[in-house]
Amino acid sequence: MWRFTLALLLLVVMGSIFVGQLFDALATRQSEQRLSTEQQQLMSQVNLIQSALASGVAVDTLPKWLALSSTTSTVRYEIQSLKDYPLPVALLDQLKSAGAVFLESNDGLTAYAFIDPKTVLLITQKISNESDTLPLLLTIGFYGALLCLLLIFLTPFLLRIYRVRSAAMAFGEGKLTTRLTVGSLWYLKDIEQTFNLMAERIENLMQDMRLLSGGLSHELRTPLARIRMGLDTLCDTEDESLRTKYELRINQNLDDMEALINALLKFARLQHSLNDTEKSLVNVQAVLRQLCTKANDPRLSLFIEGDEHSIVGHENYLSLLFSNLVTNALKHCNEKVRVTLSQANSAVLVSVEDDGTGIATSDSEKIFKPFVRLAQQTTASKEGFGIGLALVERITHWLQGEVNVEPSEQLGGARFMVTLPLSKPPR
Repeated sequence: MWRFTLALLLLVVMGSIFVGQLFDALATRQSEQRLSTEQQQLMSQVNLIQSALASGVAVDTLPKWLALSSTTSTVRYEIQSLKDYPLPVALLDQLKSAGAVFLESNDGLTAYAFIDPKTVLLITQKISNESDTLPLLLTIGFYGALLCLLLIFLTPFLLRIYRVRSAAMAFGEGKLTTRLTVGSLWYLKDIEQTFNLMAERIENLMQDMRLLSGGLSHELRTPLARIRMGLDTLCDTEDESLRTKYELRINQNLDDMEALINALLKFARLQHSLNDTEKSLVNVQAVLRQLCTKANDPRLSLFIEGDEHSIVGHENYLSLLFSNLVTNALKHCNEKVRVTLSQANSAVLVSVEDDGTGIATSDSEKIFKPFVRLAQQTTASKEGFGIGLALVERITHWLQGEVNVEPSEQLGGARFMVTLPLSKPPR
């Protein structure tokens, strides 16, 4: 929203300056035209008087002659002796060279002209009252032009706000795929991008809820059926050895249900805990070394390329991310699991690959959904609830990174690639 505020302030300031200069130029031009017209009128009066003097009108009778010949009351004539009405030297020099000088004052426009070397004629033209309306018209025009600029600026904003309102209403009606088309206006893009990000998060949460509810009902159905069958059999059995055996199976199914519920709660609470976690600088190399040391598995090998690599995140969640990938690879491999840490441009790359059966390209996206287990997996590898890779995807997204899976060219199995933005450690 700060972008819109900044753009509005810039428009008001720059628009006021531009429109003000434009109307100032118009006012100056209008004033110059009016002044030029009045100067021409006064100059014609001066020429008329000089012609009258040349035709024999005496200087003493000139005021009476001027009063009789004047056709307007807005012109005032005065004859002054230079002895009683001294003029500045610069003005006298200009009078001698130009023949007449025009000066503007509060009384109007005054023309100075020589009658003879010792006498000067002053002709004052009062300013017309019609010009008093010009400042008012210019003021109205200035604010009108500024208002038009504001309307032009606000029109796309109001249209975008209307689209946001329509999208929000559609989203509230259950159309969770509703998104806004991000426009090119830089001061509105953040609003549209924020709405799309909010809509995407809500849609993901709703999808997680549907997946969790559907997966929970599916996963609980089998142990519940076994427990019910075990209880029915237990009630009908009097053999103590069989009763002990059935009780053990019931307890195992209860343990499975408890583990499922714990995994479900762990996944459900993850997003909330991620939002409340403060990020700090984490050494990825140290996290991977500690993880491989703790695993203590001869099938696992770690390769690190380059210097230390650090990201902005949290050590516990970063360790959880890589632990799920390594555990998943060890579960599906035959003999080898390879973890590689490298750097490309401004990103940290961590790949976890194995020599197992691999993952089909058609399954490369859905394996990151909760409770998803592939059909080609063996019975031993189907242990778990399909939550691990969903946790990996959620943590990677929180770290502003990406995770994807592809065939491993070196080992032949699956290769999980995690890309995280690099952050140089402080010096």
